[in-house]
Amino acid sequence: MSRGNHGPAVAEQPAKVRVEWIDAARGLCVVAVVLFHVGLWHFLRFEHEASVAFTFWDMVATGLGSVRMPLLLAVSGILAASKVRNGFGNGRAWKYSLNNYYLYAVWLLLYALLSVVLAGSPRPQRVGSAGDFFLQLIAPDTPLWFIYALAVYVPLLALCRKLPSSVVLAALAALSIITAVLVDSTAGQWGKVPELAVFFAAGVYGKNIFLHIAGARRLRCLAVSLPAFVALMALPEIHPGLDQAVFIVQGLAAVIALVAMISAVTRYRPIAVAGSWIGRRTLGIYLLHTPIMDFLVLAFHGPLSPVGPAISKSLPIALVYPLALTAAVIAACVGVESLFRRCGLTFLFQRPGAMPGPVPTRARLLSRL
Repeated sequence: MSRGNHGPAVAEQPAKVRVEWIDAARGLCVVAVVLFHVGLWHFLRFEHEASVAFTFWDMVATGLGSVRMPLLLAVSGILAASKVRNGFGNGRAWKYSLNNYYLYAVWLLLYALLSVVLAGSPRPQRVGSAGDFFLQLIAPDTPLWFIYALAVYVPLLALCRKLPSSVVLAALAALSIITAVLVDSTAGQWGKVPELAVFFAAGVYGKNIFLHIAGARRLRCLAVSLPAFVALMALPEIHPGLDQAVFIVQGLAAVIALVAMISAVTRYRPIAVAGSWIGRRTLGIYLLHTPIMDFLVLAFHGPLSPVGPAISKSLPIALVYPLALTAAVIAACVGVESLFRRCGLTFLFQRPGAMPGPVPTRARLLSRL
């Protein structure tokens, strides 16, 4: 997810065509994350008179909830597959985990400070107090849970690397179902870590399959997975356990369909270039969009409060507004990241001293111990 060699999803220098569709997939995911939060935290909280727009964007939010994180986790798993496969011998699994947890802790502290400055913001998923900050170091309850999850998944799967992949996937699927049944959805974002681990593992163990789909089996896989995804989306809710099992299959169908679609459309240079441009900047967008949305949400509950009703009264504006705001938030994230880097704040986006290359012998011996 970063532009450099460190961050939540570090490219392993596959062939050029693979980099393009993987970057485009990451870019699409982070755009979907921002759009989802624009709706959830902001637009869908308006008092809507243009009910058609509200219904439409509510359906979009529901659809995004079924595809954005499964795809992002699966792509991250593809990129981390070699670290899992090599285990702890060369230290890369530990470096990956440490880099991501470093980012998680630094940005959790920034989110906590921002929660103090913007104490009146009604945005959910915040750091409420000093005690909450220390609790969230091990049990995340902000959108940063994804960064935390990457720090957990790689060493966990590296420990299980000698087990059959089918056993690990089955165990993680069972863990996902148990989590959905036993953990209240309002308990915190930490529940997503065990609940969605199966999609990261699917990327790790299914790397060659996904690369094969992207390279030679696009139309055939799309013809099977897309109708399956739509059919599963139409199923009514029955029981939390069964619903979660359906969600896992539905998410995997969505990942296969999107890999096929994205790898196909990135054959066209303008789309490939645009997708790669966003894909190389996903770390900054993911980390920064929440603070920027914090300022926006607070402004709309203060000096800009009359703007919300004006937007919701106009159907054309209400239909376009979430997309336009998503583009504006992403542009602001890219601009702020560039400014921070120019001001010497690179440590906000990569761990100081975390340079690419082989791990020193002493570090390798310590990792083996």
